[in-house]
Amino acid sequence: MNWQREISIVELNGEKVVVKRNKLSKNLHDYLLSITYTILSILLVHPSAPPELGSKLTLNEGFKMREKLQQMGIPTPSLISLTSALLIEDFIVGGRDSSLARSAGSITGRLHRSGYSFIDNKSQNYLVTFSGKVLRTDLAFIQRKDSIFARSMDIGSFLASLLALDCKRYKEIEDAFYSGYQTEVKSNIPYISIILRNILGFGLSLSSNWVNNILQNPEKLMSYWRKFGFSIESP
Repeated sequence: MNWQREISIVELNGEKVVVKRNKLSKNLHDYLLSITYTILSILLVHPSAPPELGSKLTLNEGFKMREKLQQMGIPTPSLISLTSALLIEDFIVGGRDSSLARSAGSITGRLHRSGYSFIDNKSQNYLVTFSGKVLRTDLAFIQRKDSIFARSMDIGSFLASLLALDCKRYKEIEDAFYSGYQTEVKSNIPYISIILRNILGFGLSLSSNWVNNILQNPEKLMSYWRKFGFSIESP
């Protein structure tokens, strides 16, 4: 479910396209996301300014940002038309497969390496073509932020959106995401991303599996953190 836009698939000049129209509640949801970001950063002792809203959100979906992302090695669906209330882009015929998590980790790492963060990095924001290529869509909240908190928010929000999966499947996806991320960033993963995963998961993936996934066996969890080089970093 998309809280900010009505999404439909229509034909334009004989080709299928995706049309995203802003909901009346979009501004409210944007504001709540921005405020939540700042409140969490304060509570976790990594105070961060709220993401920019207004016209910045439209610019982030535009041609220049997509070109910049392409230069970073982050593919996106082709943009056809954009206004402050309406976005039309290519319809991607495909689905989700096992390559998504590792590719999403790599894409997130490339963005961080360039000094940016997605802020809203749910798994639903990734698309997979029939050929297996992974694209990033829903670009509005991209910010030029490379703080520990911003990077942790990207890692945490991706994993939080998948906590409703059964434990075995979730673990496979988490491993793949971390592996893809570290091939690009080659540094420790901040511990705060796990805290954010657990908090955000309450809203994104609340279920019995959410509880099971965040309460892993402590010994297994410690060995897991050593494997992926988690670190506690100061603000």
